[in-house]
Amino acid sequence: MFPLAATEEKKGEKAMTYHELVEKVRTALVVKADASKIEEHIAVQVNVTGEAEGAFYIEIKDGVLCVEPYTYNDRDFLLTADAEEILAVAQGKKTLETAVTEGTIAHEGNWEKTLTLSGIIPAVKKTSRKPKAEKEEAQAEEPAEGQLAFAEETVEDTVKAEAEKPAEEAPKAEETPKAEEAPKKVGRPKKSTSKTSTKSTSKSKSKSTTKK
Repeated sequence: MFPLAATEEKKGEKAMTYHELVEKVRTALVVKADASKIEEHIAVQVNVTGEAEGAFYIEIKDGVLCVEPYTYNDRDFLLTADAEEILAVAQGKKTLETAVTEGTIAHEGNWEKTLTLSGIIPAVKKTSRKPKAEKEEAQAEEPAEGQLAFAEETVEDTVKAEAEKPAEEAPKAEETPKAEEAPKKVGRPKKSTSKTSTKSTSKSKSKSTTKK
């Protein structure tokens, strides 16, 4: 007996039918997988369990890959899994090798040909996403549009105010002390004085000689 979750339809989603699954696998593999370089013949039967239950086969012949809704008795290997796991491998979200190794797909038969089929299914490139904590931290560091505009206005106002400031006067050079005035030169005595003194002297001399 299958679990209740496996038998009931998912809420808001329509259950996938067998034919829808086969068509999705065909679209994923025939369009994206390149089997042109595969020279050997490979035949795989896929048994689907649960939702979209049934069997279909994948065949590579003369470098051409095809998917048909029939069983294949003379197969190289057999795969058994639910529809979701089979579709994930066909769309390249998980490799066939990984699914078999993890046990999500049961495998029976030729392992080398299984690896050959797995090698031509292109893997989907995963886009790297930041963890939630890093994302929130990055958002916290980035300023909001309003804050950014306010910051820009503040910078402009500061630059404008600095430009409008009057230029500061250059400090005046210290006044050099005046040179001390040189002492005034004392002029020579007037000639008249010397003559007078000479005359008086000569007179005195003459008087003195006369008395004798």
